[in-house]
Amino acid sequence: MWILGADADEEAGNASIERLTTLVKENGGKVISAEPWGRRTLSYEVSKNKEGSYFFAVLKLDSSFTPVLERAIESDQDIIRHMLIRHDKPVPVGSDVEESDDRRGGNRRGRRT
Repeated sequence: MWILGADADEEAGNASIERLTTLVKENGGKVISAEPWGRRTLSYEVSKNKEGSYFFAVLKLDSSFTPVLERAIESDQDIIRHMLIRHDKPVPVGSDVEESDDRRGGNRRGRRT
């Protein structure tokens, strides 16, 4: 999941999805789904943005590629926040990810318990 700043339009959002999915595919990964979630008001101001455009992707990739993807996301000036979550079990296409294994005690990287 990643958030683009308030100044990003639909074209910038589509370009962001294209950049990340191309990077994943070029490095042997698979894009299960990638979609915009729309513009939302942020809970708190992030980099002088009160709103952001949310995007979500389900990817299948080798864990050794995760640092490369992380660096690419962090170097993208349009992305103001992001979160990568590792699932121990594959997420079925079309499933509601919020109801997946993470909510029922699965491994969620970077989450404090």
